[in-house]
Amino acid sequence: MPILWYITLVNTSKLISLGLAFAGIGVLLGVVTIRVSAAGKPTAGLKVETDPPSLVFVNNVQVGQTPLDKMFPPGDVTVKLVPESTSSVLSSYQTQIKLTDKIYTVIRRNFGATDDQSSGEIISLVPQTDKTASLSITTSVPDTASVTVDNQPQGFTPLTVSSVSPTDHQIEISSPGYGDISLTAKAVNGYKLSVIAQLAAGAVSVTPAIPPALIGVTPTATPSAAVKPTPPPGKPTVSIASTPTGSLRVRQRPDINSSEIGRVNPGDSYPLLGSRTGWYEISGSFQATTSGWISSQYAKKSP
Repeated sequence: MPILWYITLVNTSKLISLGLAFAGIGVLLGVVTIRVSAAGKPTAGLKVETDPPSLVFVNNVQVGQTPLDKMFPPGDVTVKLVPESTSSVLSSYQTQIKLTDKIYTVIRRNFGATDDQSSGEIISLVPQTDKTASLSITTSVPDTASVTVDNQPQGFTPLTVSSVSPTDHQIEISSPGYGDISLTAKAVNGYKLSVIAQLAAGAVSVTPAIPPALIGVTPTATPSAAVKPTPPPGKPTVSIASTPTGSLRVRQRPDINSSEIGRVNPGDSYPLLGSRTGWYEISGSFQATTSGWISSQYAKKSP
């Protein structure tokens, strides 16, 4: 179940909502309101979610444990997270962020044995003079990674999209040899949606061949290819259509944030096992399973 953040920014003239959904441990954090107060008061929000739980230090002062939801005065701060795992020694994490008046900054961290094996995101809204919504995605590890937004390749990090629609967007960040990050975030007019991500090293990845039309536009990490079964005569099948990336992700569940368990290629056909709105379940040989879910947007059912 994904983690679901609801962030509400309030002032005297407008109400803005930002929803962020992450793949990971399911936690519903509810609706939080930041109200305008006098200068110097704690009007900037900080939310921290980690796996496993950790102690949270801000400017070398312990302020609580995760999950943390706390208000601070706006300004630059140093945040340190020390995991409380008793089963193994995990690498701590430290970063500098800017807390902005009437805006929440969200930090999510999955701790590994080393910093390179850890992953996470820092997400915030940055006020801008332009009244439209924009998007900024950078990666601290690796230096560059490919990005798709709403299943469309956008390029490599660091990436700036000057204008995006003020709605929910599905964002996937990947690089060969690293674990993917997948999240859903809502862009808001008058703000830049900022995502700073770290991918965990050590994941098994393969760089697929890039179709000529997509050279230089987003190579993506690919699990081992699916073994295509022969559809039985007279049974419903699904044919894979052309995709922007030259292949179609197979997921464990009918959810964009679900784990990827394989890829299928345009032109191939698979036995149809079931369907849900926007998804087909197909039969095949994937990672430790014989079935998976694909987006119906790039597939055709027959008969």
